[in-house]
Amino acid sequence: MAKLLLNHEDIERKITDQLEKLRMRPFSDKDKTVASEIAECVSRIHSHDLSQSKLPIYDVRWVMGLVRENKSCGYKGDILSALESMGKLERYSYDGPIEIQKDKFMAWDIADSNWQSEYKSGHAGSYAWDMAAIMNHANDPSFSDAFLDGYVRRGGQKPTLAALHSNLFYVQVAEAAIGDDFEKVMRTTKEITEQDMFKTELIPYETIVRLKLVGF
Repeated sequence: MAKLLLNHEDIERKITDQLEKLRMRPFSDKDKTVASEIAECVSRIHSHDLSQSKLPIYDVRWVMGLVRENKSCGYKGDILSALESMGKLERYSYDGPIEIQKDKFMAWDIADSNWQSEYKSGHAGSYAWDMAAIMNHANDPSFSDAFLDGYVRRGGQKPTLAALHSNLFYVQVAEAAIGDDFEKVMRTTKEITEQDMFKTELIPYETIVRLKLVGF
């Protein structure tokens, strides 16, 4: 028990160190050096197994809860339906349903639109959620290219397009619910519910090809 506690304290310290480095690196949309440095810090944060932690989870169910709790949203049915569809996509593979790992510390605090301040007030979730939240905030294809490239090269897990697309939608809806402004996500919501597709310009096609990102 003492050994487990010491190991957990060591993980907390290492994550806190990386968070401090991240707070010294403000977003610069077209600065590939900054994007690569951010990717290195985030990949190190994600290298830790938090399966034994008691941190709250960010995932599609959390986002659906935010939508249900919002009193002014007039599109709840459509948005919840789209979230369910993307949740199924995230769990799909050619070999059958997959279990989503939710044991990574979230470096980006979506509720505060900033880097997480400390371990103890943080959240855990899928590494793809954290990557999607960071790219969505930067909102620049060149940043996404450098960030994805740096993350994979620094030892981070290579995400699938299904994971990236579904989690991009999760974080966009979460931001809409927190900001009480759902207009920005309605086009994507309609694409998902009416056309069963999700287009995004945040991930350049050249990046997908170069990194050999597969669909599932």
